[in-house]
Amino acid sequence: MSEITPPLQPPAKLTIWNKTFVCLFLAQAFMSLSNGSINILIARYASESLGVSDVVMGNLVGLYFGVALAMRPIAGPLQAKLNKKNLLIAVYFTGGIVNLGYALFNTTEAFIAFRVIQGMQYAFMGSLTMVIAVNSLPKERVASGVAVYGLGGTIMQTIAPNLGLWMRDIDGVEGLEYGYQLAFFFAACVLAVAVIPLFMIPYKKETKEELASAGAWYKNIISLKTIPMAIVIILTGMAMAGFRNFMDAFANEVGIPNIGLFATTTALMMLITRPMSGRILDRYDAKKVLPAGMGLLAVALVIISRSKTLPVVLIGAVFSSFGQGFVQPGLQSMCIKTEVPIRRAVASNTLYAGIDLGMYIGPVWGGIVKSHYDFSAAILAGMVPLALALVLFLIFIPGYKRRLKEIETLSGD
Repeated sequence: MSEITPPLQPPAKLTIWNKTFVCLFLAQAFMSLSNGSINILIARYASESLGVSDVVMGNLVGLYFGVALAMRPIAGPLQAKLNKKNLLIAVYFTGGIVNLGYALFNTTEAFIAFRVIQGMQYAFMGSLTMVIAVNSLPKERVASGVAVYGLGGTIMQTIAPNLGLWMRDIDGVEGLEYGYQLAFFFAACVLAVAVIPLFMIPYKKETKEELASAGAWYKNIISLKTIPMAIVIILTGMAMAGFRNFMDAFANEVGIPNIGLFATTTALMMLITRPMSGRILDRYDAKKVLPAGMGLLAVALVIISRSKTLPVVLIGAVFSSFGQGFVQPGLQSMCIKTEVPIRRAVASNTLYAGIDLGMYIGPVWGGIVKSHYDFSAAILAGMVPLALALVLFLIFIPGYKRRLKEIETLSGD
């Protein structure tokens, strides 16, 4: 009698949607709602409410990125050695305190002080959430996971800037300063909600052996393997800093109404581009995909900087959405992949150091250009770092591919 062979079971479906990823997705979404509602206000708040100069305004816009960068030598070793879940909860709580400080103290000195604290908080926030999220993903779906992870923030960006502008300009408030105060209070309350899903993360502590394998504290400050792609991130961040930080002031300068629709259009388009880009990046060579994304960003910079009407600037938003949708998750996932799993925290710290530096230098660069020309020129000036980013990316990509083969050999795959 022949033996009956059981039917073959289909392979398990790889999915990014586990409990850890969902909790981080929700927390990140609320964090983006909080930040998005006030980030669009900072340039005019500094100029109109605090009364600072254009160059100082540019520095205040990017200050907390600069502080975050300075904190990376401390943040990297701490997040590699401490309980990442508890540290992340403390980071979100600190963000709420910062926004309360913005609301309660309307002076340049107080704003600088809380901006510094926010920079210290930001030094941990992005890199911590990124490494916890990536560690929860199947290795075959890292690029898709990174792309989808940002969708929560993207969804909130459809409403956050408009909410911030509406609260600042709401009829019946007791002057401009009260409108800014209302927006800051709102941002603090949203962060209180953002902490809730973090408590629900099923976090597994690393063993002593795993922590020891990460090396001495100074080896967890920066990853030399991640630096090349982090440099590209710095330059692309500088390129996008103009339309990320100066849109409200630019629209006020050229007379474009309802500029909050720029952020709404960008976010709605990103809902399409980020999942699509994740799948494409998982399947195709980044050497082909990312240069195309940078080209779309260049088109966006030209259109936005030359816009005089709302429809034209919204066309620029569409191009910027497609460009960002490919460039950001692509570079971020590439940075994380340059290290073995136990050292992903230091890779993430290096990645976010690049983001910090780009987002700090970008507004400062734009502020300098604005002091000589106008906000249109400040946005268009992003073409310079973007062109350099493309050149360096093409130079670095062969070394990146060699590193991926080294990691495959080390892991035995």
